[in-house]
Amino acid sequence: MKLIIYIITICVFLGFSNIKMFSQVSEEDSLSKSDLLIVSETEDSILLHNINDTISDKYAGLDSIQRIRTMLIDSIIDYGKTFVGLNYRYGGITPAGFDCSGFIFHIHRHFNLPMPRVPSATCLMGEKVHIDSLQPGDLVYFKTRAAYDNTIGHVAMVIEKIPGSFIMIHSASHAGLVIEDFSQYSYYVSRYLFANRLPDEFYLRQWNDSLMNIYKYKNADLYKEHVESVIPAEQPAGTVEMQYTVKSGDAVSLIASWYGVKTAEILAWNGMGSYSLRVGQVLKIYIKSELQSIYKNINNMSFEEKQRTVGIDPVKNEVKPEPEDPNYEYYTVKAGDSPYSISKKYTGVTADDIMKLNGITNPSSLRIGQKLKIKKK
Repeated sequence: MKLIIYIITICVFLGFSNIKMFSQVSEEDSLSKSDLLIVSETEDSILLHNINDTISDKYAGLDSIQRIRTMLIDSIIDYGKTFVGLNYRYGGITPAGFDCSGFIFHIHRHFNLPMPRVPSATCLMGEKVHIDSLQPGDLVYFKTRAAYDNTIGHVAMVIEKIPGSFIMIHSASHAGLVIEDFSQYSYYVSRYLFANRLPDEFYLRQWNDSLMNIYKYKNADLYKEHVESVIPAEQPAGTVEMQYTVKSGDAVSLIASWYGVKTAEILAWNGMGSYSLRVGQVLKIYIKSELQSIYKNINNMSFEEKQRTVGIDPVKNEVKPEPEDPNYEYYTVKAGDSPYSISKKYTGVTADDIMKLNGITNPSSLRIGQKLKIKKK
């Protein structure tokens, strides 16, 4: 039987699985179910498969553009899943470790798609999507625990829509690369901001600065609420400015305690949208003029000395392990664990059960080596 094969000119290289899809989209062309050829490279041979044998009914009713879009999204999701369990790395954009936006950036760039590095750009591309209408490939945005406004602090990608919720894949600080059910985590539910769907031009590699400007204009309200730079709060009357240089191991809450101010005040004074700090970062701290002499040396003290100024002796306050309760099982957190993944190891236990029992409010706050109580069934 004579086999008619249309060789398509746009080549999408699937680096991880070594699958190449050849496709071409134009106003004159459309792809039928038998028009698309998939070439799979193996160690021993190259296997040619007619689309009738390899494309499921999922793609059958789609036009050529939607077919390319859907197949790409499926491939991106499959590739992203291969990193589940990978440790979080601040600023990471490679398989050595990702931060949240670095992961989204990498899995799209792997397919030569023009994904920007930061959520402040990706969130303006395409259309805002209602949470009840989410589809695989949509990006969802959250504010962080520290945010005092609606500035974006975290991004994830939808991999499946389920009744009343969605399954997302993301790189979370302290939890690493995880797949989680959105509705099971009050932390994410309470901090959800919005979602957007990337446009067809993105998947067809037709994205450019002109389109970005068009979409930025269309999404002006979104930009103003979620992207626009935070304006630092003014210096309070009757205060003097002090500067603190961030050291390794510092946290905003610790710095606030050392100066007798609130964490929200430090964030506002420095125009920060989250608790994230960089070693060497200089923070402005405003202290009442009459208290200047008390806090003037904080920046030059050792960690132990600063802790003692607030009545904490690091030596005497070492955490001692608590005796295990025979009414519970205990699980030691490993790299890549999340409450959701741990719950799957125990029959009848949910992620919320684990979080409530162990006083966890942020599913991304698990620490490797942390011991969790699991209620015996």
